[in-house]
Amino acid sequence: MQMISAGGLLAYGLTITFASFDWLMSLEPHWFSTMYGVLILGGQGLTAMAFLIASVVWLSRRPPLDRIVAATHLHDLGNLMLAFVMLWAYFSFSQYLIIWAGNLPQEIRWYLHRLNTSWRFVGIGLIVFHFAVPFVLLLSRAVKREAGTIVKVAAWILAVRVVDLLWLIAPEFHAGGISVSWLDVLLPLSLGSFWLGCFVWQLRGRPLLPVHDPEFAEALGSIIDRGAPPRPAH
Repeated sequence: MQMISAGGLLAYGLTITFASFDWLMSLEPHWFSTMYGVLILGGQGLTAMAFLIASVVWLSRRPPLDRIVAATHLHDLGNLMLAFVMLWAYFSFSQYLIIWAGNLPQEIRWYLHRLNTSWRFVGIGLIVFHFAVPFVLLLSRAVKREAGTIVKVAAWILAVRVVDLLWLIAPEFHAGGISVSWLDVLLPLSLGSFWLGCFVWQLRGRPLLPVHDPEFAEALGSIIDRGAPPRPAH
């Protein structure tokens, strides 16, 4: 799996880049950005980490993970989520900085739809609630080590990720200002519910622990050394 994952990461980077060009950037045919692919990739990485944390917290309340997952795991996952929050902010600012410095008519049009209309309030909200607030919260060791707290931060990030996608897509159809319909709410909920149902259905037939991993026993020993609850004898 380690060997396959290396090629899988390369394939994922290429496919999501071209998919973002075809499905999203093509909505503004005369606009282009060399940062757009990695911006979408970074956002998906942040979404994946937030969903992973929510899943781990949910599963840690049930056997067998109730005796395995410790505060140190949540702390490490929280650090990774913090890294992806900063990565998303870096990619977003880099794209804006490059286009602002170039000041070319075919490049700035994309931002004119978003910064010269009421959509700018959504952009400001993303700066505050997609970056600043999660960044400050995830700096706290206590927040990252408490399951009830970090899962709320993860859920919040998942919610603002939907708003970020709305900000990337909707201004192309409503260039004059904010316009949100009931389909903008129903569609993400419907697709998300369908995907979540498939995820849970597949999860039921798979082992939750890497029982054949030769380093798994050593990992469990390190958990106990760091003060985690004792694992079952079997």
